Amino acid sequence: MVSEKVKELEQENALLKEQVKTLEGMCGAGAEYPKNCEYCQNFIQHYIKCGSQYIPTHDGHCAAGQRLKRKKAEETCKSFSKKQFGQNVI
Repeated sequence: MVSEKVKELEQENALLKEQVKTLEGMCGAGAEYPKNCEYCQNFIQHYIKCGSQYIPTHDGHCAAGQRLKRKKAEETCKSFSKKQFGQNVI
């Protein structure tokens, strides 16, 4: 009974691996995030308080260099540095 379940799971795993390869072929392997400030480690998001929640304003500023400048999340600049998710935590 356990060996049957293991076989089923192995077959499902093989099928899922094939589907992943197919999707990578369609979308391009190793798809990158765009070079928007939203994905930059120097971008500091601004929030507004609405009741008891904080909501992102899709506006912020760049902490790179000497000048701080208001930026939209979809903009980019020369100081772009890719954000390492899970490592850029305050």
